[in-house]
Formats: sequence, C-alpha cells, structure tokens
Amino acid sequence: MTTSADVPQAVTEAAPAAVRAAIPAAIPAAVRARVPVTLSRVRDRSADLITFHHLPDPGEHFAVLVHAAPGDTTPPLVRLHSECLTGDVLGSARCDCGPQLDEALQRIADHGGAVLYLRQEGRGIGLYNKLDTYVLQSQDHDTFAANRMIGRGDDERDYGAAAAMLHALGLTRIRLLTNNPDKVRELRAHGIEITEVIPTGVYVTAENSRYLSAKAELAGHTLALLQEAAA
Repeated sequence: MTTSADVPQAVTEAAPAAVRAAIPAAIPAAVRARVPVTLSRVRDRSADLITFHHLPDPGEHFAVLVHAAPGDTTPPLVRLHSECLTGDVLGSARCDCGPQLDEALQRIADHGGAVLYLRQEGRGIGLYNKLDTYVLQSQDHDTFAANRMIGRGDDERDYGAAAAMLHALGLTRIRLLTNNPDKVRELRAHGIEITEVIPTGVYVTAENSRYLSAKAELAGHTLALLQEAAA
C-alpha cells in the first residue's frame, strides 16, 4: 500500500491538484498500549506508560502520563525529554539531563501531565557518536562544534513525533516545561497550543558549565542563571 511517506515531496508539490488529492494522507498516530505502573520517581504515584502506532519516525518513543486531580482544568504540564542514557540512567555530571528528567517527573506528580520520552540520544546523533563528541569536547571544543567535527548537525532532533503523540493523547492545549525555543516553535507548527512556557531549573556542575553556556549562547536556550552571570 502506498502512503504519503512513499511519495517524494517534489512529486507531491509538482503534481496536479487532482493527483495530489488522490495521495493518501499520513495515518494519524494512535495509542498502541497503555500500562498502569507505580513509579518511585513520581513519588509512588500511579502513572500510565503509553506507546504508539504510526509515529512519523521509527523511534520507540513513549509517554509517562499522570492524571490531574478531578476538576483541575489547568492545561496539562508537558515535558519533551530526549533520551540521555549517560545522564538519565548513570547520573553523568557532563550534562543536565538527569536532573531535568527528575524535575519533570516530580512536577507532573504534583500537577498531572506528561513526560514524552523521545529516543533521540545525543541531540539525535546516537550514543556512540555522542561519546565521540565528548572526546572532542575534552579537547576544548564546544558541544556544537564537536558534532560538526564528526560530520553531524548541531541538533538533529525533530519534534514531529512528539506532536503526533500529543495529538493521539488529546493533549493539544498544554503548558510546556522547557528551556529550548525549538520545541516551542515546532510544537506550535504542528498544531499544539502552548498556553505557557515554563523554564526548567539550571543544574550546573563543574563538568557541565561550558556545555550549558554553549546551549545558552549558541542555541538560545533560556538558562537564566547562566545568562545573568555572563551579563
């Protein structure tokens, strides 16, 4: 069966309107499985782990959903969290990913909402490539320059799958927990209404301060404490 993913973009743009109308639209994402679990990192609250069909990329992304209190009409709090095995699992001090994940889980435990765990290790370049860039960063190259030195982009992530997950969950009006302006722009472009952007904490260590400064200065991340220190 032919889907829109099988038709080159140039073909769809050049085709007559009648032909374009006959090309099937992309299949919307849908919930595949919903598994209730008790999570110690969400203060022993019950949460749903949710997987999906028909996401626009092959990553095994999933959602952690905590329901808000009955009668709470506040838009749910959502965090898009890109996988970081070294930070999330091992507690590496070279980044702020582990503390950001803990903060997001604690906040949704208090208020309800969702963490979308996106399998985009190393800003989309993968674990091995990320560790290769760590070697270059140890030689005094910033995180973005190190990516380019191994032939990869500064940030290869795409948030189309995250938007598809939110649509599948019916979470199209949200508060977004992020310091990253790209996440805000991309979700809005995919039809997600963001009523409030809430910055995460800034988790500075001796090992990650240069990395965080590069995110603030070169990628426009909202890291207020670092920006104030540089002023």
